[in-house]
Amino acid sequence: MLSELARRWWRRSPWSSNPLTRPPDRIERTVFVVGVVVLLLLIPVAATIGSVNYSDLSSRSEQQRAEYVRVDARVIDTVQSTSTGSDSTTLANGIATVQWRAPDGSIRSESTEVPADVQIGETTSIWCNGNGTLVHAPVSEVGAVINGASTAMFVWVLGTVLVGFLVYLTTVAGDRVRMRRWDSDWKDFLRARNHPSR
Repeated sequence: MLSELARRWWRRSPWSSNPLTRPPDRIERTVFVVGVVVLLLLIPVAATIGSVNYSDLSSRSEQQRAEYVRVDARVIDTVQSTSTGSDSTTLANGIATVQWRAPDGSIRSESTEVPADVQIGETTSIWCNGNGTLVHAPVSEVGAVINGASTAMFVWVLGTVLVGFLVYLTTVAGDRVRMRRWDSDWKDFLRARNHPSR
């Protein structure tokens, strides 16, 4: 079974010596083979890009965790929910104004994302830099891994779409060339049948 498939594939390969294989067929099959090779080579390229992205995020996260500090902030207004759980009853998080004390002793307040179940007057953890300014939480290790894997997958899928589109365009162009050739051959056949040589 495998040997038969291999022989069939070899007969359809662009380097086959089959005299019935026309130039558009060879071009189309060559583009297909090159496309497959490019997709295989794109796997380590995408993995490398994803790994670099993961390394950048991981090092940035470590730097931020060394520079940022977690402080307790008091919620001073009503939490406005921003998302809900799958059952539409469990709130995941929300936006509220929180108040905290900066390292210089000043009281600061700003709107930020907080757990949706906190009430006015309760405390929640926020991240601040050395000046006491509110910052986004550092990327977690899991988040860095997911981001790196997503980047690698995106690069490979994008490459697959581009290669598939080029193969498709080549196939369409080959079909048009074949149809024009067949139409020309058919007209020659009809002309020869209606006006046989004497």
